[in-house]
Amino acid sequence: MSETASWIAYKRWRAPREDGEVLFDPPLADGAALLEQNLALRQQGDLDLAGCRLSTLRATARRRMLAEARRYTAEYRDLPDSHAAPDTPLILAGHQPELVHPGVWFKNFVLSSLVQRAAAQAVNLLIDNDAVKSVGLRVPTGTAADPVAISVDMDAQVAPIPYEERQVLDHAVFESFGARVAAAVRPLVRHPLIGDFWPLATTAAAAHGNLGRALAAARHTLEGRWGLSTLELPLSRVCEEWAFCQFALCLLRDAARFQEIHNSALAAYRQVNRVRSHTHPVPDLLRQDDWLEVPFWLWTRTDPTRRPVFVRREASAVVITDRRRLRIALPVGTDEDVARSAERMGGWRAQGIRLRPRALITTLYARLVLSDVFIHGIGGAKYDQLTDAIVRQFFGVEPPEYIVATATLKLPVPRRSIELADVARVDQMLRELRYHPELYVDGDAAAQSLVAAKRRWIAQQTLPYERRARHAEVERINRQLFALQQQRYKQLLVERNELRALWRKQTILNSREYAFCLFPGETLRTRLLELSRQEP
Repeated sequence: MSETASWIAYKRWRAPREDGEVLFDPPLADGAALLEQNLALRQQGDLDLAGCRLSTLRATARRRMLAEARRYTAEYRDLPDSHAAPDTPLILAGHQPELVHPGVWFKNFVLSSLVQRAAAQAVNLLIDNDAVKSVGLRVPTGTAADPVAISVDMDAQVAPIPYEERQVLDHAVFESFGARVAAAVRPLVRHPLIGDFWPLATTAAAAHGNLGRALAAARHTLEGRWGLSTLELPLSRVCEEWAFCQFALCLLRDAARFQEIHNSALAAYRQVNRVRSHTHPVPDLLRQDDWLEVPFWLWTRTDPTRRPVFVRREASAVVITDRRRLRIALPVGTDEDVARSAERMGGWRAQGIRLRPRALITTLYARLVLSDVFIHGIGGAKYDQLTDAIVRQFFGVEPPEYIVATATLKLPVPRRSIELADVARVDQMLRELRYHPELYVDGDAAAQSLVAAKRRWIAQQTLPYERRARHAEVERINRQLFALQQQRYKQLLVERNELRALWRKQTILNSREYAFCLFPGETLRTRLLELSRQEP
């Protein structure tokens, strides 16, 4: 096993199956101790990032992020009480600004809970560099006995573009979304949270028109009303700061080494996790001629389609391109050149140019620079084992530990408990009636005679050329016995079809993936607050 592979362990994190179950790793009670461990780790060494010490970059980045987060949050809700000193520990989480299920939202409650436990401050990053893949929301409707799941659109469907650029296009559809969702889910959930939530979203959308920011502002406003003490900030705002640009340039000007380490760590991850796909968890970074792919996105305001970033060194400059329209040379020959180029990159937004990190760089920067502890869901945590290996090899430091948190909450709707094992049991009986019908024979004399004949054939010692005849006799007897079991067979077919139908219906109601706004508000608030404060 390679050294890289030895750093990556197979993790058996699984989303909890039962309603009300949580997953914490490490236990929530150990969160404050993990924070202290990470703070101690930061004191063990410092890095030089093109003439800027990591400690200096971190202090600048955090100060600017907190100031921007307070300014941004104050645009739509009251700020949480905070008189934190500059060196107060900082805990981060992050997710796309979409309508998430309660298990994802749970991270925000844990984030606020840890603020109290560890005397820290907290920021939730809106990952608005991700693309809006759909504006439809899956909603259960019908009755508990006969449910169906439908998709309700909140806006016009268009080609995927980043949340940062995605404006509300059809205001009539957007404004009516809450009422349409409530009408659909109300036969199952009498008072869904969407009734209180959606007016907040339409108010936010009227202020700036951005779809993701409107959804996030409405959710964060609810969190404030429910007593959570966190700030929020779009990742795009972080990416416009000098500190992020300086950090990005340190990777871009050393792209060859970074790509080699990235792809090596990716191969080790696949080896340890027995992943055969060459695109999971992410594709290898490519080399095209003398251009090297790096884990960033590039697009423009007028053409907001995310495209991979490629770089190459030309003399004392690094050239950045999307291999289509954009091609920008940035001097990086000296530390002073890097600092000036970082300042220049900070002005790209005014020019309509967007350089944004992919997921790996997002969490790498959030964990190494911005936060003292980062809270992940299961997907991000598994992915970040790759990040850990890259931090160790590229930067030569030990990565800070993170917390994994998720929960399973299901809609409070009556449902029957049907397992796939119930269907499998009937399937097995149907198979046995065909191939082992003697298991179901009663006291009928003719049937008992056939069973005895079958057993004699099976027990009989035969020469190789006689085996075909024996097999034919056994099959003939099976057919005769099966013919005697037709009523039982038909009854089992009906039972299996009923069980399958019930299982499909139960699957609709049993999903943990329904958006938080479909749940009864007061019930959801109480459960999330209790779960985020419990001692596992």
